[in-house]
Order: sequence, then C-alpha cells, then structure tokens
Amino acid sequence: MIAGLAVAIAGLVLGIATVAVMFVYFRAMSRRQLDERRYSVLESVQDGIFIVDDRWRFTHVNEKAEELLHATAAELVGRRVDKILDPLASDLLPEMRNVRNTAMPVERTQFFPATNTWVEIRIQPASHEVLVSLRDVSDRKRAEILLRDSERRLRLLLEQVPALVWTVDLDMRFTSFVGTAHSAQGFTQEELGDARVEQIRRVFTGDSQRFESYHSGRWMQHHVEPLRGTNGQIIGAIGVALDITEMKETADHLARLARLDALTQLPNRFALEEQMTELVAHAEAQDRRLGVLFIDLDRFKTINDTLGHRAGDELLRQFAVRLRRAVDTNASVFRSGGDEFIVMLELGQTMSVPMITADIQLALAEPFFIAERQLFVSASIGAATYPDDGVSPEEVLSRADSAMYRAKYTGRTRIGFFDIGGDEQAPYRLRLEQDLHYAIPRGEFHVLYQPLVDAKTSELIGAEALLRWKHTKHGEIMPEEFIAIAEETGLIVPISRWVLREACLEAVRIRAQGFPQFTVAVNLSARDFSEVDLADTIREILAETGLPPSGLEVEITENMKIDDVALMTMRTLNLMGVRIIVDDFGVAYSSLGYLKRLPISGVKIDRTFIRDAADDPQDRAIVRAIVALARSLELEIIAEGVETKEQWDFIIELACQRAQGFHFSKPVEARELLALPLGLRVR
Repeated sequence: MIAGLAVAIAGLVLGIATVAVMFVYFRAMSRRQLDERRYSVLESVQDGIFIVDDRWRFTHVNEKAEELLHATAAELVGRRVDKILDPLASDLLPEMRNVRNTAMPVERTQFFPATNTWVEIRIQPASHEVLVSLRDVSDRKRAEILLRDSERRLRLLLEQVPALVWTVDLDMRFTSFVGTAHSAQGFTQEELGDARVEQIRRVFTGDSQRFESYHSGRWMQHHVEPLRGTNGQIIGAIGVALDITEMKETADHLARLARLDALTQLPNRFALEEQMTELVAHAEAQDRRLGVLFIDLDRFKTINDTLGHRAGDELLRQFAVRLRRAVDTNASVFRSGGDEFIVMLELGQTMSVPMITADIQLALAEPFFIAERQLFVSASIGAATYPDDGVSPEEVLSRADSAMYRAKYTGRTRIGFFDIGGDEQAPYRLRLEQDLHYAIPRGEFHVLYQPLVDAKTSELIGAEALLRWKHTKHGEIMPEEFIAIAEETGLIVPISRWVLREACLEAVRIRAQGFPQFTVAVNLSARDFSEVDLADTIREILAETGLPPSGLEVEITENMKIDDVALMTMRTLNLMGVRIIVDDFGVAYSSLGYLKRLPISGVKIDRTFIRDAADDPQDRAIVRAIVALARSLELEIIAEGVETKEQWDFIIELACQRAQGFHFSKPVEARELLALPLGLRVR
C-alpha cells in the first residue's frame, strides 16, 4: 500500500512537472506571438518608431524610422543609441535615461538644422524598454510659420493704417475684431453692430454691402462680404472698416473752398449760381421781387499794369470789405471773377435798387490806400430785377451784365438799368461781339509770352502764350472782356486756332536760334474741345509749323465741363505727345475728378494760393497738400503768380518743377524773350 502511494505521488509529481513545462512552453510562445503582433503593429503605423532595451541597444526599428534615421533596421538593431551619428538617435539618449528613471513620458517638437526638418518626438517608458516615436511635421510647421508671418504682417499693416477687420457669425456675434481703429478712436464692437445691423444681415444672403457710419466725431467706411465655410456655406460676414474722417474733412474743406473766393473771402460764382436758384424759387413762391447788381471797377487794368498784381489784389480786398458794409444785411455779395462783383437783394418798401446803388457809390467816394498811394476808384453798375427783366437766374444775371456794359460804354462811373429797347440798340457788349468777327482779318490780335522758368536752375524753358486785342477804336481790350463773348458766339474756335498757329511758329523760331527744348503753352476753352476735329487741327498745325508735339502744351481750366468728345480729344493729344496742363488748379470743385479722369501731365497751382503762401499758414498748407497730391500721381507742378522773392523761395522749398510770374518777367513780345536777364536765358 505504501509502495502504491509512492507510485501515485511520483506520478503526480511527474504530471505537475509536465504541466509546468507545458505552461512555460506555451507562455514563451505567447510572448513571441505577442512580440510579433506588436512589431507588426509598429510596422503599420505612419510614425517612425524604434525600441531600445535596458542597455540602450536598438531592439526594433520600423520602416518609417529607417527613413528618419537614414539607416536600415539591420544596421541599427543591436547597436547602442550613442553610437549612432544621426541626431534623432544620439541626441535623445539623455531624455531616454530621464524617462526610464522617472517613468514620465516626454512629448515635444524639435528642429534639426542638419536635416532641416521639424520632428515631433514622443518617448514612452516600458518595463525594461523605452519606445521612441518620431513624426516628421516639417510641412505643418512651415505652414504654421508662414501663417504666423502672414498674421504678423497683417497685424503690422492694420496697426499702421486707421483700419480694422472684423467678423461676425450668423447670430451677429463678433468672432474677431483686429486693427487700430477700435482702440485708437475708441470704436467698440457694440457701436459697430448697432450702426448698421440690418445692412450687415443682408450680407448673409450673399450680397456685399458698402456703407458709412459716424460715431464720436469719426467717420468709418465699411465694406462687408459674406464669410463662407469650407463647404461654401455662408457662416457669417467679414468686414473691413477704414477711418475716412480726414478724407471727409478734406472734402468738406475743398467744397467750401470751391464756393469761396480766396482773395476776398466772398462767395464766388459757383455759390452765386446755387444761391440765386434758391432765391428765385423762394421769390416766386412768395411773390417777391429780387434785385441783381453787376458791379465792375473802372480802369482796374490800369492799376494792375502800373502798380502790379499785388496792388490790384489789395484793391479788390479793400473794395470787398467796403461793399459788404455798404449793402443791407439781407443782401448777398459775391465776387464773380476779376474785378466783377454781384449783389443780390430782396426788394421791398425799405430796400430798392437806387438806394443800394447810392450806398455803393458813397462807399467808393473815399480814397483807397494801396502801395503807399492814395487811389480814387469808381465803378460801373448794371441793375436788373426779377421777374421784371427775367424769369430765370441766368436771364436776370445776363441782363444785369448787359446793363453794366452799357453803363461802362456810356462813360463809366454810372449806374445802368436794363432796358429791353436799349439792349436791342447794340450796347458795348454787342459791339464787341460784332468787332470780334473782324479782329483777325484786321490784324488786331497779337500774342504776348510770359516766361516759364525751371525752378531748379532759374532758366527760361518755355512761355505761356497770352492773347491780347488792340481794338482800333477802344484800344487795348483784355481777355476778360471778350473771351466770354467769343465762347458764347463760337468765335473762340477760329481765335484759338489762330493763337495756336502763331505760338507754334514763334516756338519754332526760338528753337531754331539754338534753344531746342523751348516749349509753348496755349490756353484752350471748353468750346474748343467741343470741336471733334480739334486733335486733327493741332496735328496739322504742328506739321505745318514744324514744331514737334513735345514742344506744345495745352492748358485747360479745372472747372471745364468734360464730355465724351473732349475726353477723346485729350486722350488723342496725349498719345500724340502733346502735354495737357490743368490751369488755376485748386480753386474749383472738380480738382480730384480731374486728376482721376483726365490724361493730364501737370497742374498749375492757382496764383491766389501762391500770393499769400509766404505769409499765410493756411495758404501754405493748401499749396503743400496740392503739391503732395500731384507728386504722388507723378504730375508736374507749376506755380503761377510768383511775384516776390519770398514766394520764389517757398516754391523752391516745395521742389516745384516750373514757375511763372512778375518776379521773373511780365508778359512780353516774343522778340523780348531772348533779351531777358542771363538768369532767365534759355539753355
């Protein structure tokens, strides 16, 4: 029995040993299968993965890791990490040690200059191993860097300009708001949203919106577009807002200047046309009468010619002050241009035309003190009334003008009232019109030339052609008296072509005397540009006289109305090489439009700004603004009306290209140009 028990025990021990052996075998097989499965998984992932044992030897390297380490698994397995030259292996050893010691994983991104790559590194601890995961994120990092640079540049740009960029979602909640305007000007998201909520909502239907908003003294201009997601669906709106306060203020200032005479500070003819239309409409509605006085200073040209333009300007200023004091507070005073002034008043029991004209003549009775001289000045006054002498503003003005010319023609220092019968008896203005038809055949026209000076060298480089009429009966008649008549009757067309031919011939003669760069400038009117053959005529004159197109400049006024015919003619002249200059720039309302629309080569700053620029900070600021604007558009800058050394110094400081005025020379005959002082001689 004991023997049997021993045998049983022995069998049990043998069975237990067999089970143990089988357990160890199967356990070993599971580990191998587990390792194979694990390695199979490591090969299938997109990251580079390698495993090192407790002696820092490679035990497994997947295919992606081979690419990153620039070695095969056969070359790496069994070797120590610190023996591998690639920084993705050897440089990581200190961190592997730390991970094993602390059992804390590491995850970071590092740039490796040697390979110019960004690698995302993960180091994970195991029981006796360390697993390292490598992912090449160079493309992503470069994209992030480019994005950051773009954002930085955009932010820098937004910080430099008074603008902001904002986005909202479909619930009108702001999702971004960047730029300087909201901080520098105190503009807030809520204020922007409250300003134009409904307009912004229209963008959600796919339409863009443009609008302006005003808050706390600042004007903002907004452009809003739909904001779309990756699937193309509208997810909100994106807007760009610009601070246009200065632009608005500049536009308002220019609008005021366009209606204000810079010399006398009286409303000008543009303001006259606007106000008279309103006054006539009001008088018609109220069944009232209006009086219009057209005032012209007698012998003003003589004062200008003998004492100079500065003295003439001072006389106009002083007369404007007296005229405002003389008329009733209910009357409006305007400077029409030159030495012409207009008074409009509402007539009634306490106000009549004879009463107001008597007050004006009384104001002129006292002498004027100009240039240390005592001057007695008279005026010719023409009067017309609404609705007796005309039912439209234009008609009343025209008849007051006609009455003034009649007063001047009958002896000056008079008051002329419009008379339809007398108007039909060939007054002075009508006689001028008749005589204009014969001025060219009789040889009564002649051309004077005012030098154009190079602002850098003070040398003469050209001249402006100025038409003069020496009437056989009335003597010298200035352009202000007959140009308007010529334009109204169409006689300006043959007159302008005569001037063009004479000026081109003279320029050719001067060039032939050894001055090949001499240029001549000729003024042309809106009536000239209404002729469809103007460009062909100029081409024929240039060919006939032999003057190259570069030797001719055409001057236009900035208040000239431009139609399609005129615009096409200007473009043709520009293509021919004839330069177009805007004369009297800065005094009318269309300045910016001219710079944008017309093919112009330069601007001539109006003399009213130059005159007081040396002493008046406001005029200096206006001139500097005009110069800056013209220079930014690469336009030549010409200063006219330079009469003093102080004005000349200011022009030199501004770096204008050319200048003209009495400081250099008054208008002279062509033969006198080459006899000017050496400093003005042509190169």
